[in-house]
Amino acid sequence: MKHSGRLPRIGVVGYYISEEEAVGGHIRGIPRQSFSLFSNDMIHAIFQSGATPIPLPVVDRDKIGRQLDTIDGLVFSGGEDVDPRLYGEELQPTSHRIDPVRDKYEMELMELALERNMPILCICRGMQLLNVFCGGTLHADIGELADPTLTHWETKEPWRSVHPIELKPDHFVSAVLGGAQIEVNSIHHQSVKQLGEGLEVVGQSSDDIVEAIAMKERSNVLALQWHPEMIARKDESGLRPFQWLNQQATATKRE
Repeated sequence: MKHSGRLPRIGVVGYYISEEEAVGGHIRGIPRQSFSLFSNDMIHAIFQSGATPIPLPVVDRDKIGRQLDTIDGLVFSGGEDVDPRLYGEELQPTSHRIDPVRDKYEMELMELALERNMPILCICRGMQLLNVFCGGTLHADIGELADPTLTHWETKEPWRSVHPIELKPDHFVSAVLGGAQIEVNSIHHQSVKQLGEGLEVVGQSSDDIVEAIAMKERSNVLALQWHPEMIARKDESGLRPFQWLNQQATATKRE
């Protein structure tokens, strides 16, 4: 049943900066402080889409339930590589930074949010995290897999669409995102390898990189490899996944 009243509250995860990393006040503040950092693009996209963003800092498992009590939907955002040891592999020379503290928190957050049937949008690292949580694996680096004529790492103009993807035409993802073929930006060097249990591929690029996945038995979980929050800087089409999340969250939110 759809409820009126307040806007949906959308939780969003961010970076955890440990006190060791911040020695000397390199981030801001004083030495021996730790920090939680959240993408302004993500926060503003959630605001623009018609919801209220609620930043979720890393906490112990016994406090995650209290975090979930305050939100109606959840975004797992981009960031560091997911630790390959979580899916039975070792660090590679091409591995980017990993953060075991963030990994542990987000895996627990994913578990408890799914148990609550909470609407979830996963972006970039978030999609990879969902796949690993469901027992899947990742390509450590797509450099040897991807078509060199396609760009998968565009950071100079991160909002710019750089290649098309094909979406499953008879799936809700194509209706949500505006068609069976769309153009996306791209900032990732890893991708889904073995698909996790209960998931389905609903979007791919022409070089067979998995670009979107969903849960087979649920219509309120969607995972995207690109960054719609960055597209939204220049193009309102980037807001579509967040508007979908808001609709899902509004349908189940508590006053």
